[in-house]
Amino acid sequence: MEVWRFIDLGEMPPVQTQAVYHAVASKVDEGASPDTIIFCTPKTPLVCIGYHQEAEVEVDLEYCRMKNIPVVRRILGGGAVYLDSGQLFYQIVASKNNPKVPGTIQQIFQRFLEAPVKTYNDIGIPASYRPINDIEVGGRKISGNGATEVGGAIVLTGNIIFDFNFDEMVKILRVPNEKFRDKVSKTLRERLTTIRKELGESPSREDVKELLKRNYEYTLGVELVGGDLTGEEKSLMESLSEKYQTREWLHIVENDHMDLIQKRSLKISGRTVVGEAVKKTEGGLLRVLVETRDMKIEDIMITGDFFFTPRDHLHLLERSLRGVDVEKRTLTDNIRGFFEMYKVNTPGMTVEEIAEVILSASLR
Repeated sequence: MEVWRFIDLGEMPPVQTQAVYHAVASKVDEGASPDTIIFCTPKTPLVCIGYHQEAEVEVDLEYCRMKNIPVVRRILGGGAVYLDSGQLFYQIVASKNNPKVPGTIQQIFQRFLEAPVKTYNDIGIPASYRPINDIEVGGRKISGNGATEVGGAIVLTGNIIFDFNFDEMVKILRVPNEKFRDKVSKTLRERLTTIRKELGESPSREDVKELLKRNYEYTLGVELVGGDLTGEEKSLMESLSEKYQTREWLHIVENDHMDLIQKRSLKISGRTVVGEAVKKTEGGLLRVLVETRDMKIEDIMITGDFFFTPRDHLHLLERSLRGVDVEKRTLTDNIRGFFEMYKVNTPGMTVEEIAEVILSASLR
């Protein structure tokens, strides 16, 4: 039977929970580390935003600073989330060359979420997988998951939610006013559930860990053998943790578009227009800020809580659209050509939807 490494890191500094899978994936990509499954939990809370999100738009950074809650941009897509010790993280890192690893992000979600679904079922919660990246029970989300590629390695992360601080989650989000915050709070409580809410109490965390480990062995057909991070992985994790806490990394999406962001609040008349549009797609929220001149794209920023692989190619797509006519067919053809050339995958979000939002923003 194929052997994978299993590492239970227990509680660890919050930022390291996001840096560790990045470090391990980098070493798996180099062929220096084996396929690995990691369990861990943050000692203290953190706020984690998706790789393609604009930090200032999604999160109340001032509130997080006041509460001393670190805000971290992860290398995976998805949305902003509050994470704490009420959650157990599972992190799967494997070589794309392994036959057990499916070929698309959608298939990776479906395959690697079989074990947590079975674990919820085993403790008496009738959860099921809901495409693209959720586990639900009775229509309510009970696990959030993300996936990406790091060179020749894939990463999938997710959580078993024992309990959740709904109040703090609502406070960390940037909202237009308190009335809207109340609406967000009501919606969150209706659409998210936990083990404690479903069962009335939480089973032993160690028992759940053991179940989840066995279920990964069963669903993947592997033997998980206990191990530890290598010296190189630990060193890289520390380095990445420092990088993740810099302002440059937190605002990496915005840094390339500061001129455009500053024009967001300006009324530019005549031949130059700056507009913004948002659309909810099956794959997540898509937000476009675009500057056009004579109906050609001058600058564009595409953000949101979607998944886009290869993840750094979103910036290349933005650059490729500069100078393109703001016309639906032209936009669609250009985006589709880019997707085909670079083998881009955006689960739950189509080329036509991206073109539609760009067109909508351009006409504002």
